[in-house]
Amino acid sequence: MNVIILTEGGKDYGFGHVARCSSIYQAFRKFCITPQFIVNGDKSIDAILQNIDYTIYDWQNMEFADDDIVIIDSYHAPLEFYQKIAKTTALAIYIDDNNRIDYPDGTVVNGTILATTKRKDALYGSKYIPLRQDFWNTKIIDVNDEIRNVLITLGGNDLRNLTPKILNLLKNEDFAKKVIIGNSFGNVGEIEEFDDELIYSPDSRQMLEAMESTDLAISSAGQTLYELARVGVPTIAVGVVDNQINNIKNWQKQGFIEFAGFWDDEDLGENILAKLELLKDPDLRKEKQNRAISAVDGKGSLRIAKTALNNYYRKNSVFREIKKEDCLKIFEIANDEEVRKSSFNCDKIDLETHKKWFNRVLDDNTTEFMVLEYDSDIIGQLRFDFDEKYPVISISLNKKYRGLGLSKYLLNKGINYIKENYNQNTLIADIKKSNARSISFFEAMGFKKEYEIRNGSALRFIYRG
Repeated sequence: MNVIILTEGGKDYGFGHVARCSSIYQAFRKFCITPQFIVNGDKSIDAILQNIDYTIYDWQNMEFADDDIVIIDSYHAPLEFYQKIAKTTALAIYIDDNNRIDYPDGTVVNGTILATTKRKDALYGSKYIPLRQDFWNTKIIDVNDEIRNVLITLGGNDLRNLTPKILNLLKNEDFAKKVIIGNSFGNVGEIEEFDDELIYSPDSRQMLEAMESTDLAISSAGQTLYELARVGVPTIAVGVVDNQINNIKNWQKQGFIEFAGFWDDEDLGENILAKLELLKDPDLRKEKQNRAISAVDGKGSLRIAKTALNNYYRKNSVFREIKKEDCLKIFEIANDEEVRKSSFNCDKIDLETHKKWFNRVLDDNTTEFMVLEYDSDIIGQLRFDFDEKYPVISISLNKKYRGLGLSKYLLNKGINYIKENYNQNTLIADIKKSNARSISFFEAMGFKKEYEIRNGSALRFIYRG
């Protein structure tokens, strides 16, 4: 599968787009797919894209043909460029914070807090905010009685030269200060004059560690707010560019941030000190934390990748009857460790035994054996045995395609097939009691638990459609 991620970043563009696109790249890697990552920018993005294979190129000059999935995150690409992608790509995905343009056919993703849309083909709200992999599963910080550590993080380039001003503002405070120094800071010498802990060009792990060891943050109002929310760090936010206005307003509505103002407000310093005084109350900081972690769980990029792959495979797969040449592919699925664990016979199957069984099933008129196929690869298999009054279902997925919601799609295809071809609306699923995942799956698909079977070791579920 050919997946391309396009974004912009560096000294001229900032680093937020690169950071969140890197998390989408990491999410696709979790599903065994390595996207092409192309950035219109400069080498200052190196620190953010460690361990990611990327190319610096002005992708607006690229030609696209027969790509499977193209993801674009841009504040600058014109509508005509999106239209070109939509025409030449099987599935186009547009990352957008501000409903910048009227996008062509494709999926729009807006992961900002409290985002809304009227588009049906859209993923909206903070459950879809892409966070870097280190933030997917992390602890929430403890709220201490006193503020002992403050983190200052104002973007990858401190566009408005705020860091030294804020350090000077806080020089007489008795808490420790940690300062993030981005790869494109032009004011490092001025910052180094202060006697504070400086963290230079941190990767996502170092950024997470800095957040985990702080009580409060003073941050620019972009992508970093979502990482701070994930860790539960109460935050004083400062606007540094106009396109952060909606983000600020909605985080205020959510009750997470204290907004001190925009970078050029005359009373910004006074506001920061006032907000700091306010947040010395540990109960208020705890409330802010709860508001934050209820909105961001760190799984946004995984949801984006999962939804994209689910949509793509559903559109480009074939549901068909089994064929003789499928024998070895079915053998590999059947002998997978998870499949064997779920089966009533947990033993590994030898190839000769499988071949005999497979050939027998091919000629058996009491069995319907279907597969979902993509590009000569079997996504999953679905078997209906008619030995009893109602068809008994057996389903298993190729491990490469698990976690994408395709079991639901495959089972729905099978249920509809049996209804249309056999006029049969009642189906049976027999499941081990120990197989909690399968029980939950079939219940979600409308199957109801009826009674115990196999000397109490399994349960019979029945679907009545």
